[in-house]
Amino acid sequence: MDVSTPEVRLLMPDDWAAFRRVRLRALADTPQFFGSTLTEARARTEGDWRRALTDRAQFLAESAGAELGTVAGMPDRERGGVHLISMWVAPRARGTGVSDRLVRAVLDWAVAGGHRVVRLEVAERNNHAEGLYLRNGFVRTGVSGPVAPGDARREFEMQWRLPESRLSDRS
Repeated sequence: MDVSTPEVRLLMPDDWAAFRRVRLRALADTPQFFGSTLTEARARTEGDWRRALTDRAQFLAESAGAELGTVAGMPDRERGGVHLISMWVAPRARGTGVSDRLVRAVLDWAVAGGHRVVRLEVAERNNHAEGLYLRNGFVRTGVSGPVAPGDARREFEMQWRLPESRLSDRS
């Protein structure tokens, strides 16, 4: 299977089952990099999954019917801009460019929505993810904290800003 040229599409509420499948796979594969757990995700109802897809732009990368990865962008109501969350790529698609295409989908969605800043958090020691974000123009902000309240695992914030040269393109 050619995983280097997957289709990346925006999921709609009727795609809730695909979202559930890929999220459960992500949480089973790399639970150390997420703030939620597989047990919590399994307990969610169809309505919960559908609602989640109305609150965010959830993208899915797939090729020949195989789900290869997912990522979401959410408006950051407190600080402005967009928050990139829930990034995951299937093991067989890692290192093929799928992750870059997913990040690009969120950045393009953010810019199309008039946002100039995209933020995210990366768990400590997730060097592959940090490399992905650095490659796509993100930088560390100096902000860090626990992955979840009461959790000993740490994460740090990174952000991407729309280059000034692209601002003039939008005028």
